[in-house]
Amino acid sequence: MSEVDAKVPAKFKRRPGPFGPAWALLPQGQEPLTLEDKTPASDAIERMVDNGFSQVPVTNREGRIIGVFSWQSFGKRVTDFRSSKIKATELPIREAMEPARFIGREVYIDTETDWNNVDYVLVGEDENLLGILCIADVFGRLNDFAEAFVLLYEIEHEIRDLIIDVVGQAGLPGLIGNMHTPPNAKTPQLLEEFTFSQYKSLICTKTNWPTFEPVFDSVRELVDADFGDVNELRNIVFHFRRGITPKDTDRLRRFRDRLRYNRELFARERAIVDKEMPE
Repeated sequence: MSEVDAKVPAKFKRRPGPFGPAWALLPQGQEPLTLEDKTPASDAIERMVDNGFSQVPVTNREGRIIGVFSWQSFGKRVTDFRSSKIKATELPIREAMEPARFIGREVYIDTETDWNNVDYVLVGEDENLLGILCIADVFGRLNDFAEAFVLLYEIEHEIRDLIIDVVGQAGLPGLIGNMHTPPNAKTPQLLEEFTFSQYKSLICTKTNWPTFEPVFDSVRELVDADFGDVNELRNIVFHFRRGITPKDTDRLRRFRDRLRYNRELFARERAIVDKEMPE
């Protein structure tokens, strides 16, 4: 456990939910800029403009963060000298900084940060800055996670509906009995109790595959691999192992759409067969 983790209260660690720990919400590849406290405000402003930053952490000679220089903190300092001959742009940034607000890397931001009052927080410690988390980053990354959660929810519903479409409730116990279940593991009896891995096992096990092959119209190994990929993405999303990318959501969306297409095609073909059967 890192020193940062050790300082995070246990109630903030690994809490499941749509708000991931702070580290998971940091923009990928972010390299936070810091400036020494004696840097002139004019130089700091130039660096901020060049990099598109709204704030920059301020360090002392030892490299420890002692505050943050931001457009807001500088603007307030400018108003202090409206009636003075002092030029705010010539001040060292230590004279125009605001307090640094830190959160630990494992802290869930919705429990620790009131985004009504702040625009950003520093992730890490004063001697170990991991990154700067802005409100725009938070909303953007949470939107990515939320989209992935919705897609996974829809995928699991499609899988359950597909299974019932094929065998009905009456045929479910037989399929469950054919599944490979590890010793001492509880065998689920209701589809709602299944893990995603168990959905994969139910459909792709060799004994059950002939039942589902007409629906997927594909080889078992390919369907098994697709389910495996989606299961891995599901674990990434639910455990916040990393940020969610457009490639990830595209993969989930294509898998969901393929399930829907397979169900619709199967239903149409079954309706044609039923219509052609003599009464």
